[in-house]
Amino acid sequence: ETRALGIADVIEARAVRNGRVEAAPGLLSSLIAVTSLGTGVSAGREGPAVHLGATLAALIARPLGLPARAARIMLGCGAAAAVAASFNAPVAGALFAFEVILGHYALRSIAPIAAASVTGAVVARIHFGATPAFAIPPIEPASIADMAAIVPLGFLAAGVAIPFVIGTIRGTRLVTEQAKKLHWPLWALPPLGGLMVGVIGAFAPEVLGVGYEATAVALAGGYGIGLLAGLICLKIVATIITLSFRFGGGVFSPSLYLGAMLGAGYGALVVNVLGEEGAGIAFFAVVGMGAVSGAVLGAPLSTTLIVFELTASYEASIALLVAVSLATVLTTTATKG
Repeated sequence: ETRALGIADVIEARAVRNGRVEAAPGLLSSLIAVTSLGTGVSAGREGPAVHLGATLAALIARPLGLPARAARIMLGCGAAAAVAASFNAPVAGALFAFEVILGHYALRSIAPIAAASVTGAVVARIHFGATPAFAIPPIEPASIADMAAIVPLGFLAAGVAIPFVIGTIRGTRLVTEQAKKLHWPLWALPPLGGLMVGVIGAFAPEVLGVGYEATAVALAGGYGIGLLAGLICLKIVATIITLSFRFGGGVFSPSLYLGAMLGAGYGALVVNVLGEEGAGIAFFAVVGMGAVSGAVLGAPLSTTLIVFELTASYEASIALLVAVSLATVLTTTATKG
């Protein structure tokens, strides 16, 4: 393959290949993703993890001689376990498999996918502990004014998600076309892209890697508004370069990063207007994080549940459902062509 594989390839395997995933390309893509993320480029780990989970599930299903319907369910099991292990969120992992991978809800799928999701979360907690991927500060109760301010945040989330999605899609095509014109082999692209990302990281190291540390700082209100705006722009550019120049990785972690930065900056503005009576920066940062990532993935329900399992905040989840619905509709409409 000319690129590392990810969630889209799992969806394709479910839709047109009766749940069949080739083992060698899947394992090689996982190795490429591990190597890429280890170098510090700007990409996510969840997309490769989902594809690896689906690859392992397909490996188990093949010798069992399962029918196509059961093989597709096995793909969902692998994806659910991967998401649950990544976020310590078994409910969200199961819903992700239904919403994104299988594309439907069926009674025959619930039991195996739920079992796989819970197993993934339990095994991850045994090895890594029960702490979430990043610390969420306490969220104060939201006022009516806070809830009203969520609607503009949904539009802003779409404004971040749309250029991010378009850039990652068109950037890959553009780089491939230019490489063909210049007779550059594909293996020569990552060193050039890594140099470009490294230059960005020299001035803004917060954009490098998966970005969970910087996301945690934004959730805690540790960045100023100007720095947050700059980090959003640089993260979009760094991630587009990373994926366009054939590094392995996903877009989920970068979209969480972008949403947290956007929400923290927007929350700081709201706090300046409303004072300290509202829910605070952490509330808007969490909502922004879920709104951008849900719009990028096209999975509003799964991201809402991930946020609920991370925060245990009913108010934040309700606010996120409003913001992510707006952002997802706008992003899907703008990028479907």
